Amino acid sequence: MRRLLITLILLLSVSIFVTAQEEAVEESTPEIIPEDVMTRGEDQLRLRGDFYLVNPDRPTVILLHQLYTTRASWADVIPVLVGNGYNVLVPDVRGYGATRGALNWGKAVNDVGAWFTFLRTEAGVRGDAISTMGSSMGSTLAIVGCANDEFCRTSIALSPGWDYYNISLADSIAVKPTFVLYAERDRYPALGIDKMREAAPDNMQVHIYEGNAHGMNMIRAEFDTAMPLIMEWLAAHGG
Repeated sequence: MRRLLITLILLLSVSIFVTAQEEAVEESTPEIIPEDVMTRGEDQLRLRGDFYLVNPDRPTVILLHQLYTTRASWADVIPVLVGNGYNVLVPDVRGYGATRGALNWGKAVNDVGAWFTFLRTEAGVRGDAISTMGSSMGSTLAIVGCANDEFCRTSIALSPGWDYYNISLADSIAVKPTFVLYAERDRYPALGIDKMREAAPDNMQVHIYEGNAHGMNMIRAEFDTAMPLIMEWLAAHGG
């Protein structure tokens, strides 16, 4: 009985110690509050976004939302990236949210370049460790925007199309390493995937899900498997 009592006391002491250590870790990892940031497009439109700075020496990811949404659509993804040590820039694409203005996809592609410049000159992050991630039309901006930047590391594309709104991936898909995720019965990604594979046979990885969920609906439905895959890709290609 005495031995059992001593064992129980020891187990209780260990449990209290572990709990205290876990609470100390939680307390030492404060929540990162985003900064509301602004830069200007080629037409001087005020481009607005949220910037989460973990450490300027760490890699950075630019998140580009899909049509009819705003930067708020990435709310579930941001904590995973930040929690894994990535700085995150989440702009409102022109025509949406706080950026406002008129929709113009050619200018929206160039806006991605403006955000690269902002990150390097004003935010002060590593200029050689910036990647892009987009959903649906945002994936087009991510792929083309990354291809247009000499030092962009990689792009991640959720439900990309070969040619959304007359912005083709033909000259961009093979320029930088690209990770594509889409659902097999999602019409436009499924129609364009063979062209993407043909254009980038050695520089693209594809993960296919069942069903027809598109873009952010897909990532929410497959969150538990998609985010680890994305983090693994970034760890290998994002700097």
